[in-house]
Parts: sequence; C-alpha cells; structure tokens
Amino acid sequence: MSKVFFREALARAIAEEMEREPRLFLLGQDIAEHGGSYAETRGLFERFGTARVRNTPVAEAMTVGFAAGAAAAGLRAMAFITYLDFLMLGLDALVNYAAKLRFKSAGQLNAPIVVKATAGAKGQGPTHAQSIESWLMNVPGLTVLAPSNAGDAYGLLKTALRAPGPVVFIDHKKLFPQGGLVPEREELIPVGSAAVRRAGRHLTLVAHSYMSVLALEAAIRLAAQGIEAEVIDLRSLWPIDWDTLIGSARHTGHVLTVEEGQVVCGVGAEIAFGLRERVPELRIARLGARRAPVAASPVLEAYTIPDAQAIVGAAHGLLTRAANSKSI
Repeated sequence: MSKVFFREALARAIAEEMEREPRLFLLGQDIAEHGGSYAETRGLFERFGTARVRNTPVAEAMTVGFAAGAAAAGLRAMAFITYLDFLMLGLDALVNYAAKLRFKSAGQLNAPIVVKATAGAKGQGPTHAQSIESWLMNVPGLTVLAPSNAGDAYGLLKTALRAPGPVVFIDHKKLFPQGGLVPEREELIPVGSAAVRRAGRHLTLVAHSYMSVLALEAAIRLAAQGIEAEVIDLRSLWPIDWDTLIGSARHTGHVLTVEEGQVVCGVGAEIAFGLRERVPELRIARLGARRAPVAASPVLEAYTIPDAQAIVGAAHGLLTRAANSKSI
C-alpha cells in the first residue's frame, strides 16, 4: 500500500485504464494543460495527448451528449463535470439517451460512459454546493458510485471505466486534499459493495462520500460516551448493498442515515424504507441538510450541513426515542 492524495488516486486509475483501453478518452473543462479543476487529471494530457484528453467549453449539455454519443458509437468516454449542480444541464443526454439505450435496443447497443461530477459544500454558494445523488439513483440504467477515500476512489473508478453502461461517479470537494492508502497492485471494487468502516453494537451509521468521514469522527465521540456505533460506507448508491445493510441493522437494531443532501426523497429515505421492509422491527432515523439552499456564508453553510456533532446528537435522539417507546 502507498499513501497518496485522493486526487492522485483518481489520476492513477484513469492513467492505468487509458493504457489498458485505447478507446478510452476524456473530455471536460480544464482537464488538459491545466490538469483538471481539482488537479485530478494532472499529467494525463502530457502522457496521452490532445486526441484522448480534450478540453471542452463551459457547456455541460454538449459534454455529456458528445460523450454519450461517442460511447454508443464504439468508444469509451469519461466526461468531467466540475460541479454536480451543473450535471442538471446534461441530464437529457444522460437520462433519456445513455441510461435508456440498452433498454431501447433490446441489449444490442450500450453507452459505456463515466460521468465524474463533484458534489458538496466548500464555500462556493448555493449553485455550486448541491448534493443531488438521490436524483440519479432514481434513473433505471444508471450506476451511481460515491467513494469516501483514496483507496476506494482508485478501485471504484477502475471498475466504472470498465462498466458496460453509464456510470455517474461522484466525488466531494473536501476529499481531494485528503491522503489515503492505495494498493500497489491493481484492485477493483465491485459495484454494489458497501464497506463496514467500524464495528459497533448499539446503532449503525450509514453514510457515503465525505459524510462517511464525519460518521467515523462521530463514532469516535460516541464511543467515548459508551455508545458503540457501527459505520457503513455505502460506496455504491445504486445498486445498493442490501446484504451488508441488513446484517448490520439486525445486529444493532438502530440505524441512522447521514447525508449532505436533502432528506426529502433522499438517499436516506431509500435506505430507511428499504431496511424497514426487510427488518420490520428496526428503529431508524435520517439526518441531512437543512431545508434551504447551501449559503455562500461560511457560518450559514456550516449551519446548513450536518457535522460530526450533529451526527452524535441525532444518534442520541434515536436511541432515546427507542428507549422511551420500549418503556411505555
């Protein structure tokens, strides 16, 4: 294992897959000479040239549409969207063409495209900070991945770049400068596999992306208070690893879902109802962003988005309500 930055893990995965697959090309804003908005494509332009690392205008609908069409025609494409918010401009090509292609053609055609988009709040205001992963989970034909560390970013991206159909790969602004361990030898992480980051017995915290980092921090604080929280990092938002979630839910009896997006029709809503269907006796709660756009003000941004202490408070609330209902 070697320790690298999150962004370096992405660049390594892309470079290895471009060496392996000559049909793979990249397109997006500032990914060539500049090395990407988050330095995640640094060195790729010099290594693979203009034919395979292409800058695009600030035109997300064109970027996704071009990538989807090229993929359907026999290439493999990776499209970079600087902010997940702006993927909204490319949803027509992604949802109505790429995701539906194999269904419309009875499996004769497909669009092996990876759309990498960056979510999360980091001081850039209401139109550059949204976490709308749950929108994408709703689309049949889309795989949705969201790593929380460098090792998973490497393994999941390599898997995504070999997938037969469209994948949305979501990273987070706050993860790029973080370091993590990446295997020296190639390791792919299967789609639909969650990871148990910490074992526990009193409740389960379910999170993804940067919220998994905060969930682990919250678990350490809870442990100091005598509450052992199990932490599950989803990694794959669709398909969902129900087996891992069910096993943990049955073990602890209490589940708190944590996300940076809205709880209304959110990732946690799907996890919560899916688990209650499978584990009817389960006690469950959800935690997400306040019902407001993410503000540009650092103070208001912090007020809107859950932090580790908010997770601790929500965990206490869940356990307290469960204990009170048993005593009635």
